[in-house]
Amino acid sequence: MKINNLKWEALGEVVPLQRGKRLVKNQLSENAKYKVFQNSLKPLGYFAENNCRAYMTFIISAGAAGEIGFSDEEFWACDDCYYFDCPKDLLNDKFLYYFLKSQEHQLTSQVRKASVPRLGRASIENLKIPLPPLEEQKRIVNILDKFDTLTNSITEGFPKEIELRRKQYEYYREKLLSFNKD
Repeated sequence: MKINNLKWEALGEVVPLQRGKRLVKNQLSENAKYKVFQNSLKPLGYFAENNCRAYMTFIISAGAAGEIGFSDEEFWACDDCYYFDCPKDLLNDKFLYYFLKSQEHQLTSQVRKASVPRLGRASIENLKIPLPPLEEQKRIVNILDKFDTLTNSITEGFPKEIELRRKQYEYYREKLLSFNKD
């Protein structure tokens, strides 16, 4: 995709990377309202409060380090989870999610392998992100949302179709998000 005068910025200069707050297991409750994300895209449990609004992108920084998540519900981000509160005049939340998903392999390749794998803050903040106009970001998001629905809503009986749609989705995601850096 070619957009004239496309700006590329370090992610940390566009949107501040925020770290979640620690919770301990005895603070969690099955009856609480908000999902808690700690070191996996699978919720650790539920908590009575949220520290993140709905429609936010987050990155797991330990354990399943480098995995990218998006929540359309308010949630609690624990201390092994970074999240982004995008400036609405510059960056579409879902565009950020799709862009980071396209860079997930690069991020996971920077995870420090130890007893608990970790992704450093600088690896995320220094990642270069394209900043097309907001209308173009919305257009890209609409296209990718449609492909996402096609690939994830067909759940049984169509494994070949699912695989073909997933490949098509990945192809178009890469095309839509591969801006020339020139």
